[in-house]
Amino acid sequence: MEKFDKSNPDNARISFWSTLFSITDLQLNKRNKTVSINFYDEESNSEYQLKLEIDNILLFRDSLVKKMKTLKVKVESTKITKDKPQQKRLTEKEIKAMKINDIEKNATELQKRIDDGEITDYTINTFTTLCGKAIEYYSRIGDNKYEKYVKLMQDVLKKEQVNKLTLESESDSKKNPDNI
Repeated sequence: MEKFDKSNPDNARISFWSTLFSITDLQLNKRNKTVSINFYDEESNSEYQLKLEIDNILLFRDSLVKKMKTLKVKVESTKITKDKPQQKRLTEKEIKAMKINDIEKNATELQKRIDDGEITDYTINTFTTLCGKAIEYYSRIGDNKYEKYVKLMQDVLKKEQVNKLTLESESDSKKNPDNI
């Protein structure tokens, strides 16, 4: 941490190297003026969390969003309310460790969320990953149940909103090949 305001010892700047693309989760709490940022480190294949107290939390959020937009980093945001609990996001590590029952349960839950209109990069990518794992598992043991997951995946990928999101993502990747 570097002190940048000598007159006020509480002001400091945190210096670390990480790209905005490595942020996996960012949560702001306006009430207690804290920020929790999760970063993914590819070299160690692990996630780190940084918790900060920031006086002007809204300025921080606006500055970060502005910077991410200029770099064309795709961002999903969700406002958490008391009436609607936030659903936990699955990590790659959790998906790799899942047993087939959990894969099926989570794939079904994500399909319902997609059918209900929650079409985001996260829901589509995680759903297809889980279906792929189910297809692989049932194919490996010679069970025709893999066909169910092939059809589920095909049905979701045929949806107009999913195609639109996929085309937007492909277009962004072609415009900015470094942002992949």
